[in-house]
Amino acid sequence: MTFSTQDITKKCASLPASLIADDVNSALQTHHSLVITAPPGAGKSTLLPLTILSSLGDGEKILMLEPRRLAARQIAERMAQILGETVGETVGYRVRFESKVSKRTRIEVLTEGILTRMLVDDATLDGVSIVIFDEFHERSINSDLALALTRQAQEIIRPDLKVVIMSATIDACGICAALKAPLIESEGRMFPVELHYADEDTDPRDIAAVAASTTIEAYKKHEGDILVFLPGQAEIERCFELLSNSQHLNITISTPQHLNTTPPHHITTTTPHHLTIHPLYGNLSPENQRRAIAPSAPGERKIVIATPIAETSITIEGVRVVIDSGLCRQVVFDARTGLSHLQTVRISMDMATQRMGRAGRVAEGVCYRLWTKASEHLMAEQRKPEIEEADLAPMVLDTAAFGESDAEALPWLTMPPRAGVFKAKELLMSLGAIDENGNITPIGKRMAALPCHPRIARMILATTNLTTSTSQGVHLSQVHQQHLTTSTSHHHTTSLACDIAALLEEKDPLSETGGTDLTLRLSALRAARRKGQPGRWQRIAKIAAEYRRMAHTDEENRDPAPMEVGLLVAHAYPERIARSTNNIGGYRLASGANVQLDATDQQSAHSWIAIASLHSAPGATGRVFLAAPLDPEDLNAEFVKEVDNISWDTKQGCVVMQREQRIGKLMLSEKPIHDADKEQVKSIVCEAMKKDGLTMMAWSEKAVEQVQRRVTQVAAWHPELALPDVSTEHLLSTAADWLPFYLEEGGRVKSSVQELRKLNLAEIIWNLLPYEAQQEVDRLAPTHIEVPTGSRIRIDYRTGAEAPVLSVRLQECFGMERTPCVDDGKRPVLMELLSPGFKPVQLTQDLASFWQGTYFEVRKELRRRYPKHYWPENPLEAEAVRGVKRK
Repeated sequence: MTFSTQDITKKCASLPASLIADDVNSALQTHHSLVITAPPGAGKSTLLPLTILSSLGDGEKILMLEPRRLAARQIAERMAQILGETVGETVGYRVRFESKVSKRTRIEVLTEGILTRMLVDDATLDGVSIVIFDEFHERSINSDLALALTRQAQEIIRPDLKVVIMSATIDACGICAALKAPLIESEGRMFPVELHYADEDTDPRDIAAVAASTTIEAYKKHEGDILVFLPGQAEIERCFELLSNSQHLNITISTPQHLNTTPPHHITTTTPHHLTIHPLYGNLSPENQRRAIAPSAPGERKIVIATPIAETSITIEGVRVVIDSGLCRQVVFDARTGLSHLQTVRISMDMATQRMGRAGRVAEGVCYRLWTKASEHLMAEQRKPEIEEADLAPMVLDTAAFGESDAEALPWLTMPPRAGVFKAKELLMSLGAIDENGNITPIGKRMAALPCHPRIARMILATTNLTTSTSQGVHLSQVHQQHLTTSTSHHHTTSLACDIAALLEEKDPLSETGGTDLTLRLSALRAARRKGQPGRWQRIAKIAAEYRRMAHTDEENRDPAPMEVGLLVAHAYPERIARSTNNIGGYRLASGANVQLDATDQQSAHSWIAIASLHSAPGATGRVFLAAPLDPEDLNAEFVKEVDNISWDTKQGCVVMQREQRIGKLMLSEKPIHDADKEQVKSIVCEAMKKDGLTMMAWSEKAVEQVQRRVTQVAAWHPELALPDVSTEHLLSTAADWLPFYLEEGGRVKSSVQELRKLNLAEIIWNLLPYEAQQEVDRLAPTHIEVPTGSRIRIDYRTGAEAPVLSVRLQECFGMERTPCVDDGKRPVLMELLSPGFKPVQLTQDLASFWQGTYFEVRKELRRRYPKHYWPENPLEAEAVRGVKRK
């Protein structure tokens, strides 16, 4: 079909985006990149791609990315309708497990992961002239990756490729600067929306009930269709149930079309209008999704209860009222544990604006916000790019498959967190997808070709190894071996992996009643298929069929062996192989984390399990949702590693030297090592000193402290001597420089606390000084001073004291005229004069003044307390004594 920009804009003249169509085409003639902003309802997603196509040459194609499958389908259908065609002719779409394109297709509407795989397969994007990133404000990790790969291709091999970023709310200036792109803005068409706030903030646990009551109130007060935003499927189903049973809406269920969902996908009323109520979320079938967004017939009204899937891109005509819960589900990835979990969080203001705008597309509308005006000030202005918090393993694998071993080298708008990239590489190496240099492996290439998480891809691709492992000499448990040889083929195992993959990717149908038994769910799925009545298993069965198609295997409906299920799960989640602990229901993961099963759960009877689904919050014991039993003897060398563990054990207080067989941090067996390298053992002891050194050697002994204080004191008095730092902190951090010399004796290495504490640490520290420095320290800071009785009294060099302290009994100082000095006579010591009972009676640095004055006051007290001792009137002429001297 041949058409021009004028033809399209004339046909869609009511859409505000028609006013910028010529500007867009002109900009693309002179720029490689372009940023377009337009409010919701302006027609940017449907009109502009068609007008851009009209300016291209024959055979040139456009790829247009949408963040959601529903939006991709609807936009493609709408563009085809404008052209008077069916989807799959000029305009088609490709989403996960679904495609409607032909050789004639020139605009392909894709979900983001599709483009990534196209770039991995052919970085030149042969035949593609323009890539459009629609609704880019959602900043999913897939859109960021697709843009980074497209820009890399544009910069290196496709300088003629054009990139267009489109969004309603976006940081246009920042993106324009990064892409060196001009900005074109459409004013759009938006009717006023009246805002209503709640009197108090709603507890997320009550949000479905509050949304239902607000919907009933709005239905009575206002005209038009109603769009209710709730965070997830569970809240939608609860709200649906409350509305369907409401007396206020006079609803009666009229021949619902269940499509195997509970509750039914919609209900209708008979009075006063025809009213339909539709849930809308990602897991619904395309037929139910289309029915939810279809225009209401004349005389009908409808209520659509949706997740954020309805925020942007898709159009639900006739909506005049929006009920906004202010909540959404967010996948939170914990880089510390390597696990992700869904969390209900408050939306950002840009999301709230998008939702509100749905009420003002066709006429004046109303938006009920189920939060207070005051709490709105606490909401973030913009949502965070998903790349800042997401699991980066799929992104790193796609990057490696693209040919870039360093993910950080790509031209990102937002740089992925370094810690997240490191964790992703660790996981991918454990799955065998990349090597230590970040380069993709042969099996990694096969994993990247599958449209699923690398874990799931590894499980599906592992099945060949499982069915051939016996020929490679890998031991399997007797029960499992018998099962494989009698009833298992490659196709059987691959089919089972496909069923597990589908089950893990979708909502668990038995989450309320099935405990944690994954095998039970697989048996239920297969039983439903055998009967030809998939019921609530329909979507899971469909996805499993898609995986079987890609894996070239047949459907299998026999009950699976639990141990075989566990072995497949172990390939997807090697760090979640778990061994029971002493606590009932308690398990330790190969990653080192602890998790808990209900003591009544049947899985807790197994010593080993492989966990497919769990929730783990930082600092808390994880909770298991899905698991299967596992025989560790079935695990080959891919899982079981033999390592020499030569390390310092703080609890035992020694170097542990043993050869271990391990699955991650789980011990299978151990035996001692008697020929460990001596230098390695010394190095380990020295390294342990940095952390545990205070308890490993006798640092608190008086002799050790005195050596350190003397050297430190002289170093402070005489910096020119450049004495070494002998502080405990410094010596612990530099143990490798001085300790190894003292560790070996008689051909063996001292490797325990008991042996280390016997070392003469004071002597070791003193010997760190050169001989000349020792001489200087002895001269300037002697260890003892001789008093008139002939006693050698130790000098106490105290940390932080202004002068060294000489603690001596007063009687031994009779006849000593002057205060003793150190540092070549420059620094008098502080004399702590003691009673016969060694109690301090006076502190002085001026002994001569003491004898002339204060001594006589002290003498009175000492005569009273120690009457048997000699306290002369003239201490300078008296004989110094150590003990009692008769008067």
